[in-house]
Amino acid sequence: MVRQARGIVAAEVKPVVEETGVHHMDHIPRNPFELFKSWHTHQSNTTTNNLAANALCLSTSSKDGNVSSRTLILRRLDEDGFVIMTDNRSKKSKQLEENPKAAMTFLFINEADGLPLSRQVRAEGDVKQLAYNEWSDIYEKEPLFCKIRALVCHQGQPVDWQKLKDHHDSILADVQQGSIKLEKPDHVVAYKLFPKMMEFYETVGSKIADRVMFLRDGEIWESKRIAA
Repeated sequence: MVRQARGIVAAEVKPVVEETGVHHMDHIPRNPFELFKSWHTHQSNTTTNNLAANALCLSTSSKDGNVSSRTLILRRLDEDGFVIMTDNRSKKSKQLEENPKAAMTFLFINEADGLPLSRQVRAEGDVKQLAYNEWSDIYEKEPLFCKIRALVCHQGQPVDWQKLKDHHDSILADVQQGSIKLEKPDHVVAYKLFPKMMEFYETVGSKIADRVMFLRDGEIWESKRIAA
């Protein structure tokens, strides 16, 4: 409808209707690791950057309840937990020694039919340091820069950049000449998080997300939908 008001022609403004809806995950397996593997494989197969599938945020806390978070790389996915690697002189290791519990968060962003596909996985549980024979294959496959970093970096400590570079360049030269083999330093360790809770959040486009929480009761996982 068009009306005349004080010499100005005004058109009736129609309200803008935004797209919305409620997303639904069709198949929820009994074991949350099956769902994680499916999402992780999908992310790995749809991106050229391996970090996008394996980057995670690890949160730890001290005995006093002070929380710290940082981004790490998932080194291995087992049937019962998530394996990471770090420097046992680091803040995270000190906190895990005081309080061997942690939380992990994975964020997978992709596309589905031209719309953004958003997935988040949260895992909480106990953390255990692994014996080296349980993860030696992981360290052996580490790229060169990671092995040199393990030798030249005391994680989290103040450093003189030039001395760090000179140390790096010296070790690199020895490696290139074949005069040394980079063995694992004692301070490089691996941990596994054994989740007692895993939560999956998924949505496509602007729909309200579907969210499922798994809680472990002994060897049994129980799941329920929770609000986004």
